[in-house]
Amino acid sequence: MNWELSDCRNLSELADQVTALEKTSVIHFSFLMTVILTLVFMFIYHQRSVDKSLLQFMIVSSFIFYVLNVIRLAFFPIPINETYIELLKQQVKCGILVERRHNLQLFDFMKWGNLFHITTVGNFLMLMPLSFYCPILFKKRDWGFLRMILIGFFISLSIELIQLSYDFVTGYAYRGFNVDDLMMNTLGVIFGFLVFTIVRGFFLITIKFIQFFYRKAR
Repeated sequence: MNWELSDCRNLSELADQVTALEKTSVIHFSFLMTVILTLVFMFIYHQRSVDKSLLQFMIVSSFIFYVLNVIRLAFFPIPINETYIELLKQQVKCGILVERRHNLQLFDFMKWGNLFHITTVGNFLMLMPLSFYCPILFKKRDWGFLRMILIGFFISLSIELIQLSYDFVTGYAYRGFNVDDLMMNTLGVIFGFLVFTIVRGFFLITIKFIQFFYRKAR
């Protein structure tokens, strides 16, 4: 049945059509898939790595797992069928579905009345692990606060621009560009790097104390 965009009388049939098309019209990237791909990477990395410690192996593998899940959460599922997308637009028009909107106003999330909304907390935490992975995996670089902030900001901006590009191509705001997401992602990176700096400093001081008392004991 071809739906007229102005027709909102047969809502149950519209919902049935969306459900029927969903399996063949949406690309999913499940958590299980991220696990499988990580295991494949671990096998290949183990076969090709030379003189890599177990700790290094686990850190690199966990980083791959983390990156795959960021991709999963940021971009998937992805509607790809034009008819399916038109039906989603129709659901929005009929009030069944709430379309995501682009937000260019900072602190718009405060309108929800809950600072600890799952979306806000999720955006804060999403890129935070980068604050640990970058200094550990790329030790030759000087990881100061400014470099880390720029890394977090530009990765977050890239995610938002990819989402915006999809919305522009399809004409449907499936994800939406949101400056609050950009802000919370970046704040998460800053907080994470602050924690990393404190923990690293404490660890280095502890090592020096141990070495000092060891020399005294000798």
